[in-house]
Amino acid sequence: MKNITSFSIVIFALLFSTILEAQPSNKDASQIEYISSRTVNLMDNPNDYTGSPYYNEDFLKGSVLANGKTIAKGQIVRYNVSKEEFEIRDPRNVESKIVKTILRDENISIQMEGDTFEYVSSEKNKLRGYFIPLLKSEKNSLYKKITKKYIASQKAASSMAANIAAFYKEKEVYFLINETGDFTELGSSRKSKLKAFSSIKKQAKEYTKKNKLNLNKEQDLIKLVNYTNTL
Repeated sequence: MKNITSFSIVIFALLFSTILEAQPSNKDASQIEYISSRTVNLMDNPNDYTGSPYYNEDFLKGSVLANGKTIAKGQIVRYNVSKEEFEIRDPRNVESKIVKTILRDENISIQMEGDTFEYVSSEKNKLRGYFIPLLKSEKNSLYKKITKKYIASQKAASSMAANIAAFYKEKEVYFLINETGDFTELGSSRKSKLKAFSSIKKQAKEYTKKNKLNLNKEQDLIKLVNYTNTL
């Protein structure tokens, strides 16, 4: 009788364990899907221009994060700036001319070459694409966006001039983000950058002058934003 009872307990435990495993559970970060269904044929991109649409022409090792947690290390990735798209190679077939892409999702970010790329999609600010956070704070944050615009080739106006080949024009734009999530684009001049600090513009201007900051230099701009967060 004891043997039958013990056997019944074991069977019940196994059945209960199987039922628990079959129950749906909330996905943690490591279970979030980050590969999109879109693929890119690398043969479709003949190099008939100068410059590059990529952040770096080479595929580099990077990491994929979901909600700030690393879910995939050592991935082989490349950022197509002009298309706002990350390409990712299959590590089992690195020579393939067909590569997959990473989902554009605000919960998914990519780390590559010391930079983190966060996807922003904001109807409120009329912004969409990848941004690099340079400074994150509960008050003012500083983000950078790299753009690459394709400029079509131009034929020479006369026999005395030369044809102009197609090229990619790169531009870096900085954004100040306040505690409510509003993005303010910083202009190219010192005056326009200081204007973005609105109510604390006077203190920001005095700090810039006192410390001889060049606001066209990224590190000096970070110093200024850091300072304004102490006010």
